[in-house]
Amino acid sequence: MRLKWSTRRWAMQEVAKTVRSINVPPPKPKPRGFLLDYVFNMRNVYSTASIFGLIALIYYSPGNIEIFDPIQQALADFSFTDIVYSQWRQDDAVVDENIILVNVGRNRAEIAMQTKVLAAMQPKVIGIDPLLSSEKEPEVDLALIDAIQSAKYVVMAAKLSEWNSDEKKPMFLKLQPPHPKFQLPNVSYGHTSFTADEKNKNTAQTIRDFEPDYKVKDSSLMKKDTMISAFALEIAERWKPGTIKQIKERGEKKELINYRGSFNKFIQIDIEPGMDLDSAVAMYGSLVKGKIVLLGFMGQPFDNPNDIRNKFWTPAAKNYVGKNPPDMYAVVLHANIISMLIRNELITQMPDWVGYVMAVIVCYLNMALFHWITIKFPSFAGGEMKVIQLIQAGILVMGAMYSLNIFNYQIELSLTLAIILLSSDVMEIHESSVKRLIERIQDNRR
Repeated sequence: MRLKWSTRRWAMQEVAKTVRSINVPPPKPKPRGFLLDYVFNMRNVYSTASIFGLIALIYYSPGNIEIFDPIQQALADFSFTDIVYSQWRQDDAVVDENIILVNVGRNRAEIAMQTKVLAAMQPKVIGIDPLLSSEKEPEVDLALIDAIQSAKYVVMAAKLSEWNSDEKKPMFLKLQPPHPKFQLPNVSYGHTSFTADEKNKNTAQTIRDFEPDYKVKDSSLMKKDTMISAFALEIAERWKPGTIKQIKERGEKKELINYRGSFNKFIQIDIEPGMDLDSAVAMYGSLVKGKIVLLGFMGQPFDNPNDIRNKFWTPAAKNYVGKNPPDMYAVVLHANIISMLIRNELITQMPDWVGYVMAVIVCYLNMALFHWITIKFPSFAGGEMKVIQLIQAGILVMGAMYSLNIFNYQIELSLTLAIILLSSDVMEIHESSVKRLIERIQDNRR
């Protein structure tokens, strides 16, 4: 009896299902060459897509913050490149003799006296870090005005406040400049605020960058928006005209700080209350003439380890991990920025798109490598691949550190490192689950 065509087709489908159920291996494909078999292979494309899909799922998942909160808190304020500043450059960086640090007086009368003495030594620029936004006794303010007028050029501090992170474009809402009576013809001012510190008032936040200029929206000012330069940039411009133009041409919203070190990388002098002007000029005049002088708080008494007022966490700390007190006074932080600007030691940041391209290339090549290992050396497709991943991560981290230390080039590795550390695990998931799911879908379509 001849079977109908529909019956024969049904029988063939049942046979095919039975064959698949007993896991009959398909015939081994003919070798097409190393490149086609292991490098330019769709398996690598699917595995690469799986890794980026997993990272996107974790990143955009509503609960990712709660799930990974302990890890985020431990690693959020750590960067491998901190080792460059905290260890490698501590001994190698030379003292910048163009910047003089002076521990500021305890009140405005002492600040006026220090400014008068320093002005007599003829520095090119005097930077006054304490905020002088209010009036004091007339005789005290008159003494300070007289001291400022006797200097060649003075840059004073202004404060940005009321950080608003709720708007589409986060920004400061208030500008607190020096009092108008101190805004003399030879005076300019710049902001001393750091966005990272303002956004993280309740947690320790390392200062790694600064904003060269900032547009502040202050309703108390006549203008709707006011553009103000950073305190350090304003001082650098007075010392080296054209610095602001150079920074604007770079087009970076934030500039990474190339830390030279703590106050021991700059010259410090003492201008004590009641110090005789002629004696001070005879002692320090030749050292200060034509230089940049920064008046700022550096502890009472000087460098008191228990006095952490006006101190920040920076990558230059000797202990770059763990819970440590703030390590650098604000005036020393400004000195590091000024030194970087006037010595043209700016850090070039790798563009974001280069980081994404590098991550894709590294991921794809890793997939090709691990597929080759699993086929050629099946016994190595376990702990050995983890060792390879750690070696790769170590090479990338060391490369980034040497790039920063030698070429002042900052390489962003976050995404690439995450991909390297996830690659072997995601490949196993892909081979054991995703690949089989795709094959079943394709079989059902036949």
